[in-house]
Amino acid sequence: MMIMARTTVDVDEAALTAAQAALGTRGLSVTVNTALREVARRSALADFDVLRDINGTPAEVESGRKGRGGAEEE
Repeated sequence: MMIMARTTVDVDEAALTAAQAALGTRGLSVTVNTALREVARRSALADFDVLRDINGTPAEVESGRKGRGGAEEE
């Protein structure tokens, strides 16, 4: 079950129209939620490195992510 929060927000109509066209969505709620999920997805993938994260040793993966929102720095 997805938890949703109801809120009031001012929306830039031009940005909404552009986002709907880019995302292929209709309606304010669907567009906003899709855009938020897409931003979160892009953020999660921003530091993904195929060679390090798939083929690297655990130490290489941990070392490569330190300081970039991944593993905690010591």
